[in-house]
Amino acid sequence: MSAAKMFVSNSMLRSSILGGFLRGYATKVDIKALKRLRELNPVSMTKAKEALLSTDNNIDQALQWLEDDAIKSGAKKAEKVKDRAATEGAIAIHVNDALTAASIIELGCETDFVARNSTFVDLASAIAQSGVDFANSAVLENVEISELGKKMLADRTVADTVTETIGRLGENIVLRRAAAVGSEDSVIVSGYVHSAVAGTNGASAGKIGGIVVIKSDSLSKDNHRATLSQLARRLAQQVVGYAPRYRTVAEWESAKAAGTENSEDLPEVSVLEAQQFLFGGGTVSEVLEKVSKGVGSPVEVTSFVRFERGEGVEKAAKPDFAEEVRQQLA
Repeated sequence: MSAAKMFVSNSMLRSSILGGFLRGYATKVDIKALKRLRELNPVSMTKAKEALLSTDNNIDQALQWLEDDAIKSGAKKAEKVKDRAATEGAIAIHVNDALTAASIIELGCETDFVARNSTFVDLASAIAQSGVDFANSAVLENVEISELGKKMLADRTVADTVTETIGRLGENIVLRRAAAVGSEDSVIVSGYVHSAVAGTNGASAGKIGGIVVIKSDSLSKDNHRATLSQLARRLAQQVVGYAPRYRTVAEWESAKAAGTENSEDLPEVSVLEAQQFLFGGGTVSEVLEKVSKGVGSPVEVTSFVRFERGEGVEKAAKPDFAEEVRQQLA
């Protein structure tokens, strides 16, 4: 080999070695590491290879690389889809084991297909569980979305997890609203979600959800707690099914007098205590009176809330099929 050719060959070899050293990249994917990485994070083969090549086949670093990449990808996707109307979605509820605290959230998305995806359902359920940390009142109160967004889900915030999920599922996802309630003072809470879709590990979310809070001094007696727990559960189903807007007739009359209630609905339509109880026995008010006598102390509904997905969101005119496909691929 001539001196000139040997010089060029050696220069190229040194350049290749030096370039690999400076980049810190592996030049070949470790098959065992690739298999393990995809077991821990089932991304595409291409993305898994990229992560391993970028981290010299270090699985722990590759997992972190994938997480960081998912957030970056989600942020880019979120910017693209932020103006799309999230008219679909799911309602998720979490009630603590003691039945003394609960939260309800609405997580919006663009299509029912994504709303039924287990990743989306799991996210909604996890956010609802985080919302219980804001339960500090015997009356249901709204939770600030910005504050809920700061809560941690595993090793990242709710807001970052939503952004990452946008990247994974390709749709606009919006945490629209949340409410929480919690008190140890003679209060029991229950929730119900209608048309619930199962996620993983017990997670679920559905189209409509409701929480009811009842109060009674008899809750301290174990023999009455089961009765009142069942009543709270049935009342939550009542709220979801019959959609009352007021707790008592007095509240309805006050709203009428203030001009904030302009519908022509009668009390038995819009007032919880005036509605016929879904499970029989008269009106809700009459059922509460009967239960009160049975447990030996007054039982009353102190608060309730009902969320239905997409409420108040203006639905855009549905695009033709070709345009819908283009939007999904954007």
